[in-house]
Amino acid sequence: MRGAGTPSAPWQVLVVEDDPAVAYVHRALIARTPGFEVSGVVSSAEDAAAELARSAPDLLLLDLTLRGMNGVDLMRRLRAAGNTIEFIAVTASRSASVVRSLVHLGAVDYLVKPFPPERLQQALVLFRERMAAISGGELTQQQVDEVTASGRTPRRWIPKGLSSESVERVRSALQACEAPVTADELARRLGMARVTTRRYLEYLVTTQQATVTSVPHGPGRPRKTYRATALRPSPF
Repeated sequence: MRGAGTPSAPWQVLVVEDDPAVAYVHRALIARTPGFEVSGVVSSAEDAAAELARSAPDLLLLDLTLRGMNGVDLMRRLRAAGNTIEFIAVTASRSASVVRSLVHLGAVDYLVKPFPPERLQQALVLFRERMAAISGGELTQQQVDEVTASGRTPRRWIPKGLSSESVERVRSALQACEAPVTADELARRLGMARVTTRRYLEYLVTTQQATVTSVPHGPGRPRKTYRATALRPSPF
C-alpha cells in the first residue's frame, strides 16, 4: 500500500476477475493509466481474501459474479472484519438492490458490462481524486463534497484547466445535437480547439452527463462519438 511518506508511488490495484481474457484487458488498462500499478490478479473471492491477508493493495477491481463466494459477500466479510480497502465493482447486473448494497459497502464506482475501456480509466481517476481529497488533515466543504459524491452523484469538482462556464457551453451544444458527434465535429460548431473540446467531453462522460461510443472508421483506429444523456440538474 502507498505509504504516507511516498506520495509519488503508484496506487496498487488487485484485479479480482475469473475470466482470463477480461483480466488481461483490465490489467493492460490499469498499466496504461498514470499513477496506477497492478499488484496482482486473482480469479476468486477466496484468493482475493488470501492475497489481502498477505499484502496491502490500495484498491480492488472486483468482479461481482465470481465462482464460489461472490464479490458482494467478499466485501461484506471484509467490512465485518474492519477492512476499509477501496473497491471498484464490475458486473453485468443492473439490479437496484445490488447497486444499493455496493453503495452501502462503500464502492468507489460501479461499472456495468460491457463498458468502454475509457470508463474503467475514468473510474481509476475518480478513485485518485477521492484519495487526494482525503489525504490531508481537516477537510474543506468542497473536499467533503468530492469524497461523499464520488461514484454516487454527478461530480462537483472540475479538473484543473477547465471552467464551469465552458462545461455548460459544451454540454448545451452536445444536447442540441440530434445524433452522436465526434470531438472534431463539436469543436467546429463551438469554434474551440479539438483537444480542448475532447477534454470537456471526457469530463461530461465522467460525470455521467454524456456517453461515449467507439465506432469503426475505415482501416485505422475507431473514432469516438459522444451523445448527451438525459438532462439533469447542473452539479455546479
